[in-house]
Amino acid sequence: MITLYSNPRCADSHKTRLVLAEKELPVTTIELDDPDNLPEEFLKLNPYGKLPTVVDRDDVFFEPTIINEYLDERYPHPPLKPGSPAARAKMRLAVLHIEQEIYPLYFNWERVKKKSEPMKKIRAYLKTLDQHFARATWFVADQYTLADITLAPALYRLRTTAHTLDMSQWPHLCRYMDRLFDRPAFDQSLSDYEEMLRQKF
Repeated sequence: MITLYSNPRCADSHKTRLVLAEKELPVTTIELDDPDNLPEEFLKLNPYGKLPTVVDRDDVFFEPTIINEYLDERYPHPPLKPGSPAARAKMRLAVLHIEQEIYPLYFNWERVKKKSEPMKKIRAYLKTLDQHFARATWFVADQYTLADITLAPALYRLRTTAHTLDMSQWPHLCRYMDRLFDRPAFDQSLSDYEEMLRQKF
């Protein structure tokens, strides 16, 4: 049995919940929603205090990119990585790109009081994504992969919390988001907090 330590508000935790849901793996989820007050038992497992953290048998993993690749290799069905070495490398580059581009933009927008400047950068990035999805069904190759799982929580949070953001101006991106959010595993991955956000769609 897998144990997942997860923050119900955290996009990183959401990524791993998505992988577990896609794999339909039995999991015990322990929610830790106060990162400044983590229990001693958890810190013995992970002295860095990072969420998500996965315990699988005697192994402990943290950092969502590492966890998600481990889960995909340890439990290979359905596969969440492309088949060829070149396509897998492109997927990893896509994950790195998403982590270094959209997440810093979103977190900066979330933190600052004056939203207009980071929102300009977010709009420019979403326009680029729209152009990409005009010619692609998924982020990499022709299949749903860990790159899409990495991007999904960021888009979900933008769609539900950035109320001044009119997504309809990017129709290809909107159709991509519909494909992401209509997957049964996406529903199963949502925490109560994330489910509450969905009411704002």
